[in-house]
Amino acid sequence: MLALALTVTGSWGPSMWADELATAQTTASWDTLWNTIQTRDAVFLPYYLLMYVWSRAGAADWWLRLPSALAVAAATVLLADLGRRLGGARAGTVAGVTLLLLPAISRFGQEARPYTMAVAAAVLSFWCLHRALETGRWAGYVVSVMLLPCTHLFAVLCLPAHLVISRRCLPWLALGSPITLAVAAASAGQVGQVNWLKAPGWEHIVPFRSAITGWQSQPEPGNLPAVLLGWAVALTGLASAAVLLRRGAPPPRRFIAGLVVWGVLPTPVLVAVSHLATPVYSSRYVLFAAPAFALLAGLGAARVPRTVLVAALGVAVALGARQQVLLRTEPGHQMSYRAAAEIVSAQRRTGDQIVYLVPWARQGLARYGTMPPERRAGQAAGERVWLVRNQFGRAIRPGTGLPSRDGVAPAMAAKIDTLLAERFTVTRTWPLRGVSLLLLERPPPASR
Repeated sequence: MLALALTVTGSWGPSMWADELATAQTTASWDTLWNTIQTRDAVFLPYYLLMYVWSRAGAADWWLRLPSALAVAAATVLLADLGRRLGGARAGTVAGVTLLLLPAISRFGQEARPYTMAVAAAVLSFWCLHRALETGRWAGYVVSVMLLPCTHLFAVLCLPAHLVISRRCLPWLALGSPITLAVAAASAGQVGQVNWLKAPGWEHIVPFRSAITGWQSQPEPGNLPAVLLGWAVALTGLASAAVLLRRGAPPPRRFIAGLVVWGVLPTPVLVAVSHLATPVYSSRYVLFAAPAFALLAGLGAARVPRTVLVAALGVAVALGARQQVLLRTEPGHQMSYRAAAEIVSAQRRTGDQIVYLVPWARQGLARYGTMPPERRAGQAAGERVWLVRNQFGRAIRPGTGLPSRDGVAPAMAAKIDTLLAERFTVTRTWPLRGVSLLLLERPPPASR
């Protein structure tokens, strides 16, 4: 209940960003979903099918994000119970609380994308493995293996850890693997969907970064403490593993080693593929590894004095607090489409037109307000034009009132050239997060 309440709280506040808008648009109708799967995002087919059914009951931001919050609750329950089974009540409680303290879990628990579902599926697979090894009943484990690629294809990178824990699972793992092969085959021809990624350097590899821009080398404003928290949880988990392996005390060494492989392996695999083949690494793609470190930290905490444990959790809360607040604000998902839509809706006049220079801005602003008609090529111009462009680059040419092409994709620069030819100048700007809004006007006909 704590996990669900924490994750849902504020989920109605942030504007949707491009990927969430893709979810909303794709699942709005069956025809759109089918067309999307044929051209891109086949890897998300199971998620889109779920969201297609879910969105029949509503399309509000918080409602489309609710399945991700439910996944956080499920992951927390399963991780706490697995920790209890392996190391006692304190270990399970600390593991669950540690997972919740990571801002990344709240961030993606408030997003209409499947990343926390991958987290929940990974935890479920380890929980089912532990139960199967105890009881000898493997049906649930097979189902959990089948579920992994349905949440995110890269979530199957936790499966080698199962073999470290026990090779008894191998035939059952193989029985559940055809779904992985099917999802991989369906999406193999659509690798271009991640062509925006770059091969990561060491500075890009940050565990559990809470922002979607985890591939950038510099933390966003207010994000550095959350980055430090991610590293602290990872290092604490590894230190706990080292102590537990040396002592040889319960939980079994093979399970500790498996948790280490779960947490550590996915990142170097994706980094290696990124350098040897095609870039596929983003910090959110390995979010499903976070529970491994949280669980290891919890198992280690079972042997720590209570006062030390409470102080450590207090520090963790402090490190993540600011990011927990920021991610629930209107620009918390890196795009201020709602704010931009409110500005245009409040100040638009009859005859205004709008020009979009960035992908998804059209859908983003339209979701949160009624926009002026979009100006088309060859269309007669009015006296005022709203220009929507990305946040990056100079919006206005230095020393002038003219819109700048800086940071604008070459395919969109022609739209600015047309506005310049018609003598439009910038009269006001609103630099918002992820998007800049400019109001352009031109002199009345008599003065031209």
